[in-house]
Amino acid sequence: MPNYSIRGINVDFPFEAYQSQIIYMDRVIESLQNKCHALLESPTGTGKTLCLLCATLAWRKSLGSFSTRKDRKNSAIPWSDSDDLMSQSGGAFPTIIYASRTHSQLRQVIKELKRSSYRPKMVVLGSREQLCVNEEVNSLRGKALTNACQYLCKKRGKRQCNHFNRIPDYLKHNTHIGDEPVDIEDLVNIGKDSGPCPYYITRELHKDVDIIFAPYNYLISNGYRKFLKVNWNNSVLIFDEAHNLESLCADSASFDLPSVLLSACISEAQECVQLAAARRNSLNDVSINPENFAILKGLLLKLQELISKVPIPKRDEGFTKPGPYIYEMLKSLNITHETAPKLIGTVEEAAVFLEEEKQRTATNTGSKLEIIADMLKLIFRENGSNHADVYRVHVQELEQNSTDVMKGKVSRTLSWWCFSPGITMLDIAKKGVGSIILTSGTLSPMDSLAQELKLDFPVRLENPHVISSNQLWAGVVSTGPSGYVLNSSYRNRDVPEYKQELGNAIVNFSRVVPEGLLIFFPSYYLMDSCISFWKNGCHRNSMTVWERICKLKKPVIEPKDSSLFPAAMQDFSEKLQDRSTSGVVFFAVCRGKVSEGLDFADGAGRAVVITGLPYARVTDPRVILKREFLDEQSQLADVKLPRSTLLSGSMWYSQEAARAVNQAIGRVIRHRHDYGAIIFCDDRFEQPSQQSKISLWIRPNVKCYSRYGEVISDLARFFRTERSNFPARLVTDQENTIDSTLIPMESTKDNPTPAFGNSNLKNVGVAQNELSRLEAFPPANRASPLERDGNNVKWKGLTILKHTGKIPRIVKGDVMQGCSSRKAKLVELSDDEETPVERRCEVVDLECDNCEKQTCETEVLASSTCFNTMGLKKKRKVQESQGSASSSVLTAKGNGGGSKKEASASAFLSQVKEKLNTDEYKKFIGYMQALKKKEIKLANVMESIVQLFCGRERDHLLMGFKDFVPVKYRPAYEECIKTRKREG
Repeated sequence: MPNYSIRGINVDFPFEAYQSQIIYMDRVIESLQNKCHALLESPTGTGKTLCLLCATLAWRKSLGSFSTRKDRKNSAIPWSDSDDLMSQSGGAFPTIIYASRTHSQLRQVIKELKRSSYRPKMVVLGSREQLCVNEEVNSLRGKALTNACQYLCKKRGKRQCNHFNRIPDYLKHNTHIGDEPVDIEDLVNIGKDSGPCPYYITRELHKDVDIIFAPYNYLISNGYRKFLKVNWNNSVLIFDEAHNLESLCADSASFDLPSVLLSACISEAQECVQLAAARRNSLNDVSINPENFAILKGLLLKLQELISKVPIPKRDEGFTKPGPYIYEMLKSLNITHETAPKLIGTVEEAAVFLEEEKQRTATNTGSKLEIIADMLKLIFRENGSNHADVYRVHVQELEQNSTDVMKGKVSRTLSWWCFSPGITMLDIAKKGVGSIILTSGTLSPMDSLAQELKLDFPVRLENPHVISSNQLWAGVVSTGPSGYVLNSSYRNRDVPEYKQELGNAIVNFSRVVPEGLLIFFPSYYLMDSCISFWKNGCHRNSMTVWERICKLKKPVIEPKDSSLFPAAMQDFSEKLQDRSTSGVVFFAVCRGKVSEGLDFADGAGRAVVITGLPYARVTDPRVILKREFLDEQSQLADVKLPRSTLLSGSMWYSQEAARAVNQAIGRVIRHRHDYGAIIFCDDRFEQPSQQSKISLWIRPNVKCYSRYGEVISDLARFFRTERSNFPARLVTDQENTIDSTLIPMESTKDNPTPAFGNSNLKNVGVAQNELSRLEAFPPANRASPLERDGNNVKWKGLTILKHTGKIPRIVKGDVMQGCSSRKAKLVELSDDEETPVERRCEVVDLECDNCEKQTCETEVLASSTCFNTMGLKKKRKVQESQGSASSSVLTAKGNGGGSKKEASASAFLSQVKEKLNTDEYKKFIGYMQALKKKEIKLANVMESIVQLFCGRERDHLLMGFKDFVPVKYRPAYEECIKTRKREG
């Protein structure tokens, strides 16, 4: 494993690092050593997660050895209900908290940790919903589940959680837990197999670990931060995928209280009054006072009345006041800093009381009153009311629904919006945190981000991509096929000519772009409007635009309802496998689910089309108030910086749209060997001000086209060129780490299925790129859909094969040929786009039956020195004197020389298989396959072969392999042997 000395820290990295990765790790260590904050941008596919882990853990290790959990035989922890009684750790070394948006992303991070050599004490935190294994409780959701769990974990009565009670004994006899990386699924399996509660295991473990993995809300939410029992002093906080961090911080510090929710809370309060009175009368239970619940109901009714009387002259504008006005409203209800704690206690008591009743009556609905408690906690925070200046009170009158009309009430929403996400980050920084590191593929522009978060970020980086420039096509298409200007601005988006022109352009893109095509619209409104127009608008004696698109590619449309999204992704993946058409077109929306978190690698996303700038709705009250707030702040700011560098409302508005665009176009290039096109279909992207907001690694490649015909011509040329380079390459595992295209292997506890590579050289077969993209979705948090039927690799009932020409294919199992019948029959392919790509070619399974596998491998070795490019060279005769340096292509009939060569290769392979272990043997076959396809030169791989065959027992393999080396390379091969032996 390579070792790099970076700023005096020895960093073990699993692979030979790229220069950009070394620079990235340098910035991480600089931030940690100087105890300062960092903004680090590195495009998707550059291995930033592994760099971040290795650099951070190497720095932490330099301070002292990683923690080992002490035996807690004499633990004084009272296991009655440890939610509020867990002690705080007092470790001597900084705690690292690694946060990402979702648990599916954290799962990938933990896989990367497994690839590194570092084994810190670790734990991954999750909610009760994810970790609860109590069958009586885990069917509940939200607050209902939390309350039920807390109730059963309190040692009172006969009903107790047996999983909770088993924790002390389990931890006593399993002190090693957390020494090896574990994720949520591993913890749940422990609970199911051994019985202890996984949730409370993590609650105990997280006090004694070196690194904690958690979702964002464990750091952003004040309530969750209190839950973390760590030593915050000099701790390291890492926010991965941090491009939406400021909006998440603002949302976590804000609330909306719609009238329908307030009405539900009033009903619950009334229910508590009735239940408490009934219990007091029948059971003489005086522990619960119905009068407290009656007071709560009265306050909520007065709040409802107060909101309904707020004057709203214009419905579109609503009612707006400065943030501190919320205290005036509540003071009129006698809710102040002094009385709020008691009221919060009454609300929480009511929620628990209702939960107990619902448990008794087997009702699984959660309590709405908890939302009132959260709202009051947010308003009456520990630091008083100073934070209210960055808030605005807003009451909005919404469209009436039938329920509200029947009751004679107007539907209104009381909102308290935070417009300075920095208050959350400042609260965190005040705890004495050493370093806060924000990283993502799209953080730029960094100055405005730093201003929003109210922190100094002296360490910054905008990394380039690791791909070469020829792997990316980026162009601005300002006009469509008939010359009409493409512009999706508010004034133009409903013009029929614009929709027709955009539709015709997409038809042509569908014809030129192979496999997956992603179309991103600025909004759901524009997407629905265009698709409706394309379906209904038609010309006499011609097909509609929609019919023309569907003839070329099968369509999938992103649904608004998030519950329908998994089905849409399933539909996309199934249509992607169906090769009866030339691919799939996915119609999606910027800021939607498709634009973030999903991996459209390789053929799943060969091109992305941006149809416009996704500006937020200009009439949205929250957007209006945010812009006004920033303008006020920039006018009042007393700083030395030029006023032009301060973030104004218009700058923020424009930058938010640019970030959404950058997130969407990031779906295309997902690894080192991926390639694709980015098509900007809006003439506003020609403006230098818009191009300056495009991600730095894309910017130099953007070309503006004045004529639509040039666009199609260049795109067609780009894809012809790149498809000719598409067959498998022999790459290092560093590249595999980035491109995630490994041959699938069965996952075991000791040898998990690789997600981003492994050490040494790996063979990446033609089918792996296909397999990689299929594993990437439907959603990122779904387990790998791979399965095995015997030795065949299956994906949803299909067998992954290397198929025709340049494109990896998936064909039905009944189409497969036996290996013994697979003599190479190579043909020359045409680049004519109307010529079907499905030409006959050599078909090779990723794995085949043992009796047939050697036949395939023998063919690989026997023709490895032919330097054929599959499907491109015609048959030709060669003089025998040329030897194996330039052999002819084997035909279906073969020849005498070929038969002798195959016999010799078969004998040699038997010797190789006998002396090498399974992994070494796979590696050797990988080299041979790559040589056969002319992906590398023999001179560049001979050293690896010599290293593989090194050792006294393998000397005969070194000599035997020389017979298969072309004559002109044999002196170099012998020199490799001598050099290796001298070093040995």
